[in-house]
Amino acid sequence: MKTEKSPPLLIGILAPGQFRVLLIGAFFLAGFLLLAGKLYLEQIQSGDEHREKISRQSIRRIRIPARRGRIFSSDLRLLAGNQAENNLVFYPEEMRLGRRSKSVRYMLAAADTIAAAIGRKNPLTEESVIRHLNTRPGLPITVFEQLTPQETARALESSRHFRGVDIEPGEIRIYPCGRLAAHLIGSTRLESRENAADRRDFFYYVPDLVGRDGVERAFDRLPGSGAGDPDVVPGSPESPLGLRGLPGYSLVQVDHLGYIRQSLIDKIEPLHGNNVILTIDSRAQEIAESLLVGKRGAFVLLDAANGDILAAASNPAYDLSEFTPVLRREYYQSLLSNPDRPLINRAFQGVYTPGSILKPLVALALLNAGINPESTLFCDGGIPVGNATIRCASWRSGGHGEVNLVSALEKSCNPYMIAQGLKTGLDRIAEVLASAGIGRKTGVELSEGSGTFPSDANKRRLYRTGWNAYDTALLSIGQGMVTVTPLQAAVFAAALANGGEVWQPHLVRQVVDPYGNVLRERKPTLRSRLATPPEHLETVRKGMFEVVNSPHGSGREAALPGLQLYGKTGSAEVGPRSNRRLTTWFICFVSHQGKTYAAAIMIEEGRSGGKSCAPLAAEFFARYFQPVPVEKEKNVNPGT
Repeated sequence: MKTEKSPPLLIGILAPGQFRVLLIGAFFLAGFLLLAGKLYLEQIQSGDEHREKISRQSIRRIRIPARRGRIFSSDLRLLAGNQAENNLVFYPEEMRLGRRSKSVRYMLAAADTIAAAIGRKNPLTEESVIRHLNTRPGLPITVFEQLTPQETARALESSRHFRGVDIEPGEIRIYPCGRLAAHLIGSTRLESRENAADRRDFFYYVPDLVGRDGVERAFDRLPGSGAGDPDVVPGSPESPLGLRGLPGYSLVQVDHLGYIRQSLIDKIEPLHGNNVILTIDSRAQEIAESLLVGKRGAFVLLDAANGDILAAASNPAYDLSEFTPVLRREYYQSLLSNPDRPLINRAFQGVYTPGSILKPLVALALLNAGINPESTLFCDGGIPVGNATIRCASWRSGGHGEVNLVSALEKSCNPYMIAQGLKTGLDRIAEVLASAGIGRKTGVELSEGSGTFPSDANKRRLYRTGWNAYDTALLSIGQGMVTVTPLQAAVFAAALANGGEVWQPHLVRQVVDPYGNVLRERKPTLRSRLATPPEHLETVRKGMFEVVNSPHGSGREAALPGLQLYGKTGSAEVGPRSNRRLTTWFICFVSHQGKTYAAAIMIEEGRSGGKSCAPLAAEFFARYFQPVPVEKEKNVNPGT
């Protein structure tokens, strides 16, 4: 006999319908508890994380470029600066008309109307507007740049029926002096957004102007300022900014399409760039450049007491005003295709055979070796070296006759220098050349050539053969395996003038902040001393004086009444035998009103150093030492 199981207690208490209601209620209660727990986790425990994500989606950081610093000459003439301009812009968020296609047509119609009013071509296309809306809807569209006051007035009048149109101030880089010191100043370009170091820090990236070459590039960030080092903050006292400043930023709120909903949440102003003051004297630079017109060459003028570069001209040159606001492709291509290579700074980067301007240094080596400066040799116009004969410039007239060291320098006699150079040998000559900086970069702030140092090791490296007597003979007259830059020539000319001190040349005198506070100032740097005693220098200086002031001196066309100018001419044969050309030179130094100047002049394919270069030195100093008229217009203050 079966016995029935007793029903559960709960079923015994509740009716079947009531039990089902309770079961369903418990199910819903569990669901609500689960939802409440999830809400607690999302809103309380993970709330900060979600708010940050929402903020990242709706807040945009817009980069504000800093104003670029200016470049001045030593007499505070503005060489590179900034000029205010008016630009007409469209604000996409204010020109939205529902559908994108309708908004684009509205913008194009506004641009067409304004373009007709100001007499310009509409630069916008449907593709360019759509591209902007897809990539940078939070930034205004620049439609017309550099509006004149008349264009600005007409643009505002014609656009009054369109919303979202405004005039925004801007700045462009300007070079008020055009060609003056173009190779030294350099130019700028907009930085590539993709390659910018701080690209990830900003949603909308407005780039800086960065230096392309010259001082603009060398002092874009100050040398040694820690640019690129994450542990060094640009603009800190330990790392002063260069011409390029530190950007600011603004924070804006955008909607889900990227259009600005709230125009400004926060704004940090940029830290503007610092100003650079060069050692260049703008008047000396102008005169030097004018003397090179129509020639291929270079002119360098130094303060012999400290190495300051007062002028550094290179010709052919180019016009910096053509590089702004953007460099025209046609103009740049014309510079690249020009066989005279106007983009090369011949003063710093050109390396040339020095010819006889090297003879003063060789003469010091002869004296160091014990050669008696009063002993004479007979010059008959040539000297045999091995199986060859090296001729003198006087060979057509039968030679210079009896010459000693001073008259050999005066007349630039090859046979004397070769005969004595062979006695002295390479090592002693190389010692003096090394002390003068031959074959070594000078340390100037811009890109430069190092030249070629004459040595057995270098000849073996370049030509796979050792040094011989013929090489020493050529070196004794500044030919063969030795090259220098015009800047190097001016540096050792200054050393001959100042008692043997080889100063590092400087192009930049000061860096000052926008308020005029000096952040960095060049300190004269002594790199070496000529390897010779003072009495030998005095002997060589006598020869250089006769070069200019003797009736038979090779540089007599540089003579000026009332000035004691010391110099040395040079004419170096270059090129194959079938197409020999002359690189002509003149180095010199002169004191005037308590200051000593040293100069080097080089002309490619000249007639001779005495005919092509020495007269330029005379004209330069005659003009430069004239009283300066009082200028009516004051120069710009670099601290404003």
